[in-house]
Amino acid sequence: MLGTNETLSEADYQMVCLVVDSVRDTERVARYLNGGFVDGAVIVSARAQDPITNAVMRLDLPVAYVGHPPDVDAAWVGVDNRGAANAVTSRLMATGRRRVGMIAAALDRDSGTDRLAGFTDALGPDFDPDLVEEAPLYSYAEGAAAMTRLLARAPDIDGVFGASDAAAAGAMLALRQAGRRVPEDVGVVGFDNSSWATRTTPPLSTVDQPAEGLGAAAAAAVLAQLRDDQRPRAGIILPTPVVWRDSA
Repeated sequence: MLGTNETLSEADYQMVCLVVDSVRDTERVARYLNGGFVDGAVIVSARAQDPITNAVMRLDLPVAYVGHPPDVDAAWVGVDNRGAANAVTSRLMATGRRRVGMIAAALDRDSGTDRLAGFTDALGPDFDPDLVEEAPLYSYAEGAAAMTRLLARAPDIDGVFGASDAAAAGAMLALRQAGRRVPEDVGVVGFDNSSWATRTTPPLSTVDQPAEGLGAAAAAAVLAQLRDDQRPRAGIILPTPVVWRDSA
């Protein structure tokens, strides 16, 4: 949001934030968009077959996505979730972990499915689907609950990839409550390099996702469409280096 707002502000556009979290939200926001109140849209974390996507396409609004839902043919900005998940999982395994699991969150979004795919790539023939625990959201509470379920099913687990820093931080709470030390007993890695990563004890090893850069690039893509009325279909991929700390 900060990156988007800064770019739009420089071009003398006012950002309006619309949160969609229910069918009722979708209907209300679609009516708002249809009322001619906006010149373009940046859509973040769209799900596959998202009703807001359908509304925006029907109105032919200039649009750019943060992330790349599989059914979207429009400008988008993202990161290589699959490659980054592979990289951080591979580094976790290089510390000597042999029973590595994942808290696979938000599988209804391209970021969630791509991070699971990258984790699977890294494990190769050692991938065990029983060591993957799904969570609906990239959240601390969901991460803690998923880690508790995973420990009950696989008490010998010695490494965990949380699909977000918040989920990984929740996993660390559950591990501590179960008497497991991080990283001595279980190595933990996350994804985002958010504030969660430096608030955990020990600090979290993770992937740096350039959130402000994503928002700024998406806003720039919408502004470009407003200037020349083109609808670009190409995507922009920003870098995601691994940031290694003390949790693994």
